[in-house]
Amino acid sequence: MDFNLNEVQLMIQDGARRFFQNSLDSTKIRAIEESEDGFSIEYWRQLTELGWTALAIPEASGGGGCGILDLCFLAEEIGRSAASMPIAETAGFVATFLQTIDQSPLAQNLLRDIANSGTVFTPALAEPVSRDESSMPTCEFEETASGGIVSGTKILVPFAAVAKGFLTSTISNDGEIVILIIDRDAEGIFLKRHKVTGGAPLYSLQINKVEVSAESILARGNKAKKAISAGLDVATMLSIAQVIGNCEEIIRITSEYAAYREQFGQKIGQFQAVSHPIANMRVHTDACRLLNAEAAWIYDQCEDATLEIAETKVFTNEIVVDIVHSAHALHGAIGYTMEYDLQLFTRRARAFCLSYGNTERQTERAASAFGL
Repeated sequence: MDFNLNEVQLMIQDGARRFFQNSLDSTKIRAIEESEDGFSIEYWRQLTELGWTALAIPEASGGGGCGILDLCFLAEEIGRSAASMPIAETAGFVATFLQTIDQSPLAQNLLRDIANSGTVFTPALAEPVSRDESSMPTCEFEETASGGIVSGTKILVPFAAVAKGFLTSTISNDGEIVILIIDRDAEGIFLKRHKVTGGAPLYSLQINKVEVSAESILARGNKAKKAISAGLDVATMLSIAQVIGNCEEIIRITSEYAAYREQFGQKIGQFQAVSHPIANMRVHTDACRLLNAEAAWIYDQCEDATLEIAETKVFTNEIVVDIVHSAHALHGAIGYTMEYDLQLFTRRARAFCLSYGNTERQTERAASAFGL
């Protein structure tokens, strides 16, 4: 693996960084987070027009034909800005799922919608009884002559209020997993926004006897499980890239604070008790980036990256907690105030640890990859 960024990756990194620096400051981020939908379709469409959200979608479907590693550089810059955008959900999970299953006309159309129009489709996987997104669903799918009827409850559905449709996991009468697309405006759909600390707009989704056509069924059985696994792997890597961006800003804010805050007649950054933790934050963030890049590179080579992804998620979960605690310990009380920008990034970083598999779940995945 070459650790130097190629021309395309440098262009993505530089262009995205300048875009977010010039377009989204902390005042705008706060306003978007506090808005009704917690999301700005305007900025998402701008990313779509630049071709960034479709980087990992095949050229035949209107995308850039790049790899997940390239998309990670965009995700990191989104994390640096603290913006809430469905990069892991739409450009990651849904786009990967659609590419993994047998290409139906519906799947091809959905991919083109994501690539060309920036249409938001979001996964609806977790349930009140679920352990995580990969758990078997209990949401019921009753097949009929024309398609089926879906009933159940989904939780922690990201960007549900602005999504055109939900990629929904269900269980059929014979116990087979069935994945289908449900229109947000379908009769029997009810949304309620969760109160969360991380800043992302998450919703509970009540599905009350929603009728779907046979064409809405995307995959079932083992094919559905394989596609979900692939989608979750990609979403996990992109979420890691985003939290790396969060950590970069945490380091910047903390370093600047240590450079001007005085105690005992000296800048506090001159004390080893302050400078050493900041140095550790730098080393650990770089380690997460390299591990995630390795996992994404292996995935892009069409090789099994389950072990590398699980290991990286476990390591990043633990590192993020340490970085957040160190940053707030070095800031003291000011770091906890909502008027100070640090909380924008530490809240998102802490929420990351519970998404796409917590430490216990990912440790089990790593052990399974080892054959244990």
